[in-house]
Amino acid sequence: MTFARSNRSTLRFALGALATTALLVGLAAWALVVGEQAVAALLGPLGLISLAVVLRTALRLRRGPAGRLGFFRDRLVLLGRRGQLQVRWDEVEVATLADQGDWAMERWPEVRLTQRLTIRLRSARRFSFRPVAFGLEPAACRDLILRLRDDRALRGRLPEFESIAAVLARPPRTGELIDPRL
Repeated sequence: MTFARSNRSTLRFALGALATTALLVGLAAWALVVGEQAVAALLGPLGLISLAVVLRTALRLRRGPAGRLGFFRDRLVLLGRRGQLQVRWDEVEVATLADQGDWAMERWPEVRLTQRLTIRLRSARRFSFRPVAFGLEPAACRDLILRLRDDRALRGRLPEFESIAAVLARPPRTGELIDPRL
C-alpha cells in the first residue's frame, strides 16, 4: 500500500493562474485598443509573469508526486527527494510527533507536537519526515505505523515488498490529507 500527495491543489492553483493570465492579457489588449498605453504597459508584464507561473506549475504537475510512502508486509519504504529508506518493522522502536529539539529535554512536562513524524530505530538511529508531504494526516500515520509494528496479523494483509521499481509502478493512493486505514 503506497501513499503519495495528490496534485489536486496544484492543479487548482494552475487553473487559477491560467484564468488570471487570460484576464490580465485580455485587459492589456483592451487597454491598447482604447488607447490607454500606460495601463497596457502595466498589465502586459503582469500577464507575462502570470504566464510564467502557469508554465512552472504545469511542469510541476508533469513530474507527479514528489515522494511515496509504502507500507509492506516486512518493511516501511520511504521514497523522497533525498533518496530511499527501507526500515524493517522489527527495527522500529518509537514513532512520535513530539518536538525532538534540544530544548525538549529541558522542559520535559511540556511536550510540543509538530507535523514532523520522527521514527527512532532500535539501533538508536532516527529519521523524520512530514506525513503531509505524502497526503497523510500526521497522527493517523503515526498510529498506523505503531499498529503495523505491533500487529503481525495486520501486516499479513499488506503486499510483499518486491523492489523499488515495483513500488514506483504501483499506483499510489492519493489525497489532500487522508486518514490511512487498512
